[in-house]
Amino acid sequence: MHLKRAVVLLFIFVLQSATVHAYEKVSLKLQWLDQFQFAGYYMAKEKGFYRDRGLDVAIQPFTFENDDVVAQVLTGKATYGTGRSSLLATRVQGKPVVVLAAIFQDTPSILLTRKDTGIENISDLIGRKIMITPDELGAAATMGMLQQEGVRAFDIIRQKHSYNLDDLITGKTDAMASYISNEPFILKEKGIAFNSFAPKDYGQAYYGDLLFTSEREIRENPKRVKAFREASLMGWAYAFNHIEETVQVIKESYNGQKKSVESLLFEGHELRKLAYQNGVELGNVTADKFHQIAELYYEIGIFPEVYTFDGFIWQE
Repeated sequence: MHLKRAVVLLFIFVLQSATVHAYEKVSLKLQWLDQFQFAGYYMAKEKGFYRDRGLDVAIQPFTFENDDVVAQVLTGKATYGTGRSSLLATRVQGKPVVVLAAIFQDTPSILLTRKDTGIENISDLIGRKIMITPDELGAAATMGMLQQEGVRAFDIIRQKHSYNLDDLITGKTDAMASYISNEPFILKEKGIAFNSFAPKDYGQAYYGDLLFTSEREIRENPKRVKAFREASLMGWAYAFNHIEETVQVIKESYNGQKKSVESLLFEGHELRKLAYQNGVELGNVTADKFHQIAELYYEIGIFPEVYTFDGFIWQE
């Protein structure tokens, strides 16, 4: 009798233990190759912030063969994803994406030129070769900056982006769309003098990276959404407050690009400035700013009108 009771109690204990440690499996799809750009998610996983909220998170790395993060999230192949301000256009197209947080309050996009080209102002780009991403949404901040300074699309020689900085260094192009957190470090390391033009300094007030999910996930798992968002932002706060430690984690576990410690440190400090731009709370996202982005899309001809976008921003 005592043995039977002991077996029953053991079974109950094992069942309770299994219940306590039954983590919900979710996934996060990244929009680009591993680097400090996604450090907050790495640290949320490595430091146990996700598990503390009952989540077992698989971080799905970017691949060029499978680069449509929105499709991955909306088809359920990923639970959450990272994206850019272009998610607004995705929403306007009728796709049920919902923004959870803005990690960078300003876009890290910049346009780089070599000093020896004589390009000192935006107007100097007229008649010059410029490498810009081929999609109009990806190029919106850069093209908006040019337009703001009176440089029209047909005033430049637009080249398909090679994503190879050597093309700028060797003169195959005169200007290259880049990230403030990446390419400037390489040019400095090589001792190449350059000029940098940031769209945010020319009225192009776009967000940088955004965390998003689907309406279905919001509807079916509201508590999980809140938990994932909170843990992710905890990870970002930790990453920015412990940049050197975070760089070591990336170097050891998330460094498919084989970046140096120095380049990752540079990236971390530059991105921290964008995350806390204008003194706002980490992750802050507002309808007012997205309305401004809608106006910017209208001004450069991406939107035929300034759309409204109810339900696009997550509300607790």
